[in-house]
Amino acid sequence: ALALSTQSPPWAAQYLAKAAPAIGVLGAGCELLGPALVRLGGAACEAYRLLPGTVARGLGGLGMSFFGGRYTVSIAAWEAFRSMGGSQVYVCLQDLGEQGRAVWVAHVADEEEDADADGVADVRQLEGGRLVARKAALVMKTIDPETVARAAGGLWTAYMGVLTVLKFQFARTIALAESIAQNLRPAMAKVLGPTLVAVTPPDYRKWISPAVSLLCKLVAGAVAWKVKQLAATVQSGFCGGLIASRALLELMRERRLVSVADDETLLDEVVGWCVGACGIYVQLFRGGPVPAILSPLFWPLDVLERVLQWNVAWVDAAQKPSGRALD
Repeated sequence: ALALSTQSPPWAAQYLAKAAPAIGVLGAGCELLGPALVRLGGAACEAYRLLPGTVARGLGGLGMSFFGGRYTVSIAAWEAFRSMGGSQVYVCLQDLGEQGRAVWVAHVADEEEDADADGVADVRQLEGGRLVARKAALVMKTIDPETVARAAGGLWTAYMGVLTVLKFQFARTIALAESIAQNLRPAMAKVLGPTLVAVTPPDYRKWISPAVSLLCKLVAGAVAWKVKQLAATVQSGFCGGLIASRALLELMRERRLVSVADDETLLDEVVGWCVGACGIYVQLFRGGPVPAILSPLFWPLDVLERVLQWNVAWVDAAQKPSGRALD
């Protein structure tokens, strides 16, 4: 951040310089926690793959029942991804993972390199732009650009296909967000406009209108997706409860504890509705908290959910020049 502050406009340099300590702490935290979280996620995925199919399906149903409302778009994206066939995307992810591991190995070796044999690692003697340039060169020398380009292109194509499906599926939510944003913008412009004009240097006032529009979209999207989340909570609660109860009944049949089929009894429906009601209660009245021990595993899913919500609602609108002035 300090290196960037020396190359930034004067009005931004002071803020970057003040934020440098916080950015440094954040970067150190990511470097410290990132590998641990990756290993934890990999161990969780491996443990999930080792589970019997019935148990895994039951755990997935419980997760959907108690937390499904928080990840409405992510679940829908996964269903769309499965229906479109995801084998090629999995190959692309594997290719990117191999490239990432190669970069990490090279980074670890670079952190220990002492070419001048003075007892201090070379990277410890670099500051600011020189260190960034060294790491950028390391990445460029390590990765295979053809593999990265092919994998990134495959992921982007698949993502656009899934996004198209999601846009049709959440058309009502998109329309609600658009309507809220359009009606909110004039009021926000009147309230925030004079203050922003007063505190913004003349050369940068052209950014006020896009900033107000972006703020309106953020607020409108949050409201619209919250409304959708309430409806999805009920659906995911009961669907997840039925999946879990039927998996439990199948597990009991495998253990020869019961012999009735799903269509011969109401036991799976009764248990599923009860589990679903508990899941809905937890999500609506308790906030649907993720257990603390599992919370780090859900952070990437939280980020993915917000990114998908934004792209589903605004990705097309962002590509259309509005040309509107600040009202």
